[in-house]
Amino acid sequence: MFFCLTGFIFLILAGAAHAASQAAGSWQVEWEKTIQAAHREGEVTIYGQARHPVSAAIRAFDQVYPKIRLNFLGGTGAQLGVRVMAEKRAGKHLVDIAIGGAGTQVEVYARAGLLEPMSAAFILPEVADPSLWWGKKQHYADPENRAVFMIVGNASSSIGAYNTGLVKPGEIQSWWDLLQPKWKGKIVMTDAKSAGNIGTWRYLYYSPDLGPKFIRRLLADMDVMFSVDERQMMDWLGTGKASVHLLAKGANIDKAKEQGLPVEELSSQKEGGSISTGSNHLSWFKNAPHPNAARLYINWVLSREGQLTWQKITKDNSLRADISKETVLPENILREGANYIMTSHPQYEDVKPLRKLVDEVLAETKRR
Repeated sequence: MFFCLTGFIFLILAGAAHAASQAAGSWQVEWEKTIQAAHREGEVTIYGQARHPVSAAIRAFDQVYPKIRLNFLGGTGAQLGVRVMAEKRAGKHLVDIAIGGAGTQVEVYARAGLLEPMSAAFILPEVADPSLWWGKKQHYADPENRAVFMIVGNASSSIGAYNTGLVKPGEIQSWWDLLQPKWKGKIVMTDAKSAGNIGTWRYLYYSPDLGPKFIRRLLADMDVMFSVDERQMMDWLGTGKASVHLLAKGANIDKAKEQGLPVEELSSQKEGGSISTGSNHLSWFKNAPHPNAARLYINWVLSREGQLTWQKITKDNSLRADISKETVLPENILREGANYIMTSHPQYEDVKPLRKLVDEVLAETKRR
């Protein structure tokens, strides 16, 4: 009886081990098949943020899978959104993956039903496991929490940038300090109607320290200059046409400083911070022309290796929590327990009230 029972238990354990082995090996089989199929396709097409260093991070795939040609078309979110919609209306499916700001990917691609659920691309267990990401979950920008994946999240208290010849260090410590009469007509910022940059406006609107009251006073009283051209705004700041460039991106500030322009980053010392995801969102199109190469790219870029590479190139903080942060700028690293607003999260997705407020205030200002 003892030997029969022992043999029975052995068979159960052996069967369980065999099933576990098959489960563990199934993803490896699928992975190898995907690599082979991707090599047969021979290319992957990505429409993404043209700005360095994001564009350089996108292209790093070339070094790992040299047999797959990476076709990269760079531009702003607004530019690429117009292109994609024109292609789709013509029945052309030319793009596999989008990488860039949340605005266009959520408001244009996701709303139009053009995107696959990102989880359908996951093959590597380390990519599919949500516990390896910040807060033990994967973060998405779309309301359904499935299509527009957030790659990085930088802690930020940034207001923008200032001209060092026109603004004294420490003179502006809060967003509310910008409402002083001396800055009237001396502020430039990104147009709220620009889909690719709407995330930065969301922080102003949803922040409990700022909100509609601050936006109304800023637009009504300060004669703000608007542009959708980031290079133009930085030029205006460097030449003194503007004293402050609100919502200026860190990479653009660094580039301007390297070029010798008298600019410096401006940070808030008083208001709560945000998590900025910037141009680091990933989505996968339905009817992708190179589906296997697209899946290979997605798994690589979200893998430990891919995210270490992304961090090294961009200096941004990957939302993967299981990797070293030694190449990340210290100010970008998230602090556990800190009170952040992640502006790309779906609860902040509705920008209609924000845009309505902006339109109303600017219309009132013109009537004066």
